[in-house]
Amino acid sequence: MAKFNCLKKLWPFLIIILISGFIFSKNITKPFIGHHDWNGVFYSNIARNYLKLGLKATQLGQVTNSGTPSTDQLNFYTHYPPLMPLLLALDFKLLGITDLTARLFPIALTILSLLTIFRMTQKLKLHTLTGLSSILIVFTPMLRYFSQMPSQEALMIFLTIFSVNLYLSLLTNPKPKHKYELYFTAVLNGLSGWAGYFIYPLLLIHSWFFHKKTFPIILKTIKLLIIVFFLHLGHTYLLTGSIIGGGLIDALLLRLNLYPLLNRTPPELPGQFTWLSYFIKQVRWLTIYYTATLLITSFINLTIIIRQLIKRQKLNLLETTVLIFLAWGLTYPIIFSNVVFVHEYFNLFFWPFLAFSLINLITRLQQLQNFSFKIVVSLLFFLGFLIFTERSKFLKTLNQTQAFLPGYKLGLEINQKTPENQTAYIIASEEFIDVQEIFIKYYADRRVEYLTFKDQLPDKDKLPDSQFIFYPEKSDTIN
Repeated sequence: MAKFNCLKKLWPFLIIILISGFIFSKNITKPFIGHHDWNGVFYSNIARNYLKLGLKATQLGQVTNSGTPSTDQLNFYTHYPPLMPLLLALDFKLLGITDLTARLFPIALTILSLLTIFRMTQKLKLHTLTGLSSILIVFTPMLRYFSQMPSQEALMIFLTIFSVNLYLSLLTNPKPKHKYELYFTAVLNGLSGWAGYFIYPLLLIHSWFFHKKTFPIILKTIKLLIIVFFLHLGHTYLLTGSIIGGGLIDALLLRLNLYPLLNRTPPELPGQFTWLSYFIKQVRWLTIYYTATLLITSFINLTIIIRQLIKRQKLNLLETTVLIFLAWGLTYPIIFSNVVFVHEYFNLFFWPFLAFSLINLITRLQQLQNFSFKIVVSLLFFLGFLIFTERSKFLKTLNQTQAFLPGYKLGLEINQKTPENQTAYIIASEEFIDVQEIFIKYYADRRVEYLTFKDQLPDKDKLPDSQFIFYPEKSDTIN
């Protein structure tokens, strides 16, 4: 009987794991050669360096060198805190350094996020079917593709959802341990990236208007995050000799779109940035990656909530949670507009809002007398089918992208032909090097130097004294 009760409690979680795991397993063994796979090789290289050099030699810094660099010639990436690549290094330590292992890391975090959302619906005393409706989010191209991307986003989304989950615990079943769990989760979120910071001011506003008893707890959480931020600056100083070392200020100015205001020339962007062009681009991206079907359901739900606000009707905890995640999803695109203009995957931060919008809409439908359990189930299957199939051709094309295949192949060739203690020299055009360099370095796992040519190859006598010279664009390798 006890086993039956245990299975009865666990079956919804098992369904979430099985469905999401099956969906996310598509192309899981693909090398990092496709759209936005730059993140995969960049952070995998940092994680690999933690294992190669050790935490003491790297000083927990994110080393971007390839091969086996000298500890006095390390280059550090400081634009984000180091928690994500440190956890990825642990993943490599346990499962081995492979592309599959790297992709499993964000997938696991996304599944944990989905499980946490279902747990939140239980705290809100919603029907099990309602809680399971959030699984439809995994059918969108956004999650089916970018859930495999090893980057900070999956970690920040999980820690943010878990923070709101703990906040709900403080409201529905307060215990002393919940505030300490929230403090710890917030610190981890601050050590992961900047989007994680934005949820706590939103919780502070919510607590002020609806639950003033929790206001001091959230305020203390924000104070802890301020300390975490200054720790990052101190760590940056330790690594680079400057609190803004490693181009930290340039990265911030670029993300905030402040280059024009400071009369500085911004990096080249795919098109001229204006708020109108940005808005149009965002609408297109959201429609493509999240599907019009899901956006329409979310719009209907949001319209109902706004109507309640206009009529000054009190919102329940689920409805305010929807608004919290909407505000959080908007923070990054608004504050860091320039980087979202270039990289559509930062719209990942919208998916918790879309999931909770669906949950809230299904909850409302279940409250209607004419909507039976069978009708709701049929509706969910119908919505799931539409979301899954709406952008199937686009997703297929996305999965087949392999713009960085030349860098992958050349990297493997260098790895096989060049000893660990030797340097490989590559002679190629500036365009080829610019596009393929980071992929070559990662898969070569060797020290690589580059020489460029314009009309013809340079005199071989003027090349460095090495027998490991590669001409990737001439299909000519000298051994």
